[in-house]
Amino acid sequence: MVIRMQIAKDFIISKKQLPTQVFKICELSRSSFYYKKKSVSYVDEKNKQGHKKGRPIPGFTLNRDGQIINDYSIVTLLCQYRNKLEYMNAYGVTKLTYALRRDFKIYVNKKKIYRLCDDNKLLLPKRPLQRKGHLKRVSVNVTVTRKNQLWQFDIKYGYIQGEKKFFFILAFVDVFSRKCVGKYVGLQCKSGDLVFTLNQALIDEGVRPEDNLMLRSDNGPQMSSNGFFEHLKKLEIKLSHEFIPVRTPNKNAHVESFFSILELELLRVVYFNSFSEAYIKVHAFIVHYNQVRIHSSLGYRTPNEVVAILKANKECHVEEVKC
Repeated sequence: MVIRMQIAKDFIISKKQLPTQVFKICELSRSSFYYKKKSVSYVDEKNKQGHKKGRPIPGFTLNRDGQIINDYSIVTLLCQYRNKLEYMNAYGVTKLTYALRRDFKIYVNKKKIYRLCDDNKLLLPKRPLQRKGHLKRVSVNVTVTRKNQLWQFDIKYGYIQGEKKFFFILAFVDVFSRKCVGKYVGLQCKSGDLVFTLNQALIDEGVRPEDNLMLRSDNGPQMSSNGFFEHLKKLEIKLSHEFIPVRTPNKNAHVESFFSILELELLRVVYFNSFSEAYIKVHAFIVHYNQVRIHSSLGYRTPNEVVAILKANKECHVEEVKC
């Protein structure tokens, strides 16, 4: 508006171009003025005409050999596919696109095939989502009153400074006695390593079918693997596996506490030159944890002392655990 008034008052100009002095007086760049003018006029013109964005549908396809193929001919071929028994509930848009190329040498973009199928109701119905893997059992709050009632397990990373690479630590912790009943240290940790460690822990701790042992873990790939799930189904000992909800590490607090102690008292203060050194020192620390390190929740006893008292059928004043 200011520019128009200035033009009318002081200058005689052509409709094609405004003088540079006008923009200097109004402190406005030439590009800004013409950009606004064009954008407003473009929108108004489109709104008046009511046109949709995008180029119009041509109604034909130009094949690679230069032949013009009408959309009607393509739809006819697509209907022929759908009328065949083997295509009634099979072949999506991508496969129909390649079928046209193979059978009729017609090269059409799959986006256009999708549009033609959608307009002529030739699309297949969407398949319902299928759950991958087995059904997970979510953990529930329980009161632990005895040994081999609930084991929690998890995997932690360690770092070898001398070789500049990581290694894995897998641990099973008995919630009642706080004992690390199973351990694994390796450069990789797969479901097979998890199965081997669990089997060895069941043997070492003498777990019986009547113990009704419950395993609890997070939703890691090793814990959720089909291999581990199938192994639990084949075990003669009756035990079940439950998963903590997402972002609730407090449900797996005892094994998290074990790894926190391992991190604070070993991994942060020891420099590992090699994997063999890390392997030896981690195993030695777990032996120290079970045999020497006392726990206030165990009446200032070690996990092995509590296990020995329980084996002797003596009273062991240990706090009940709710988790």
